[in-house]
Amino acid sequence: MENKHVVKEANLNKVRAVLFKYGSATKAKLASESDISTVTVNGLVKELVEAGEFIGGELIHPKIGRPSVHYHFNYDFEHYLLISIQETAGKLHIVAQVVNMQGNVKITRDVLMEVVDISRVIDVVTEVLDQKIAISNIAISIPGKKIGSQIAVSWRDELNGWDLETEIGERFGIPVHVENDANLATVGYCREMDVPNRDYVVGIYYLPMSMPGASLFYNNHLFRGQEGLAGEIRYLPQFIGQGLPNSFEESARNLIDIICIYNSLLAPHTFVIHMEGLSKSDLETLILENGILQQQPNKPNIYCGDSFDKDVMAGLQWLAMSNVAFIDLK
Repeated sequence: MENKHVVKEANLNKVRAVLFKYGSATKAKLASESDISTVTVNGLVKELVEAGEFIGGELIHPKIGRPSVHYHFNYDFEHYLLISIQETAGKLHIVAQVVNMQGNVKITRDVLMEVVDISRVIDVVTEVLDQKIAISNIAISIPGKKIGSQIAVSWRDELNGWDLETEIGERFGIPVHVENDANLATVGYCREMDVPNRDYVVGIYYLPMSMPGASLFYNNHLFRGQEGLAGEIRYLPQFIGQGLPNSFEESARNLIDIICIYNSLLAPHTFVIHMEGLSKSDLETLILENGILQQQPNKPNIYCGDSFDKDVMAGLQWLAMSNVAFIDLK
């Protein structure tokens, strides 16, 4: 009995994954793409329509053969609250969006944090939930990192000690996921640009005249290392004990050195760079001037993200849907 239940759930997820990908399809299309018999798909689709996950649509009349119904994925079946705590002009803002499973934005809020306090985040969550849209998950990006569930390192140390997962999760009874913003920018860029899951990806986030950080992403998972320390560029030997760069040019030279180090150690397929003021053409010129990458056997793709904040929001959508079982089915 248990095995039958497991098989049925696996088949439901295969059918969900196909319709999620295409948006609409006939039962024949669902059966063909999922490699499940048409008879079985008939029963699965009936159950998913009754649950509200699928919507029965228009009747299609082909030139030859019997008419068939087009089914549509109900992307409004779940909604997620995405919250980005981000800096603008030296001030922290809370940018909140309610999105559906397709990423369509239903509600937007942008709140200045005049006083940096966890209560301000809770106030925004309260206001959004008062709009009466059922929220399945809450995903929050932070300018910092966690150890366990508590923020340990953050923007000017202002968020240190916050436990957003516990404070918000227990108060509202909704699962809460918190992740570093630079990690999410790397993930978001990969998802938006369809970077293959099989690619080993190194993301580098570098605010000029500051210390950079790196993200390691593979097979739809972030690699964090012990205590989340993986990718902490500031602890490379050449940066320990050194002051911050004095110019954009010095930061750019540091960036190329970092790419060369990670290319040698990890041999990734792809680098994703988020560095304000650096264009793709500027990066290509710096690489040619450096010359070391040409001598290294690994030849990665190197991309420049155009919008850090946009990529963070795309990463938050991934984080919010990380527990949706059928999303990663191929």
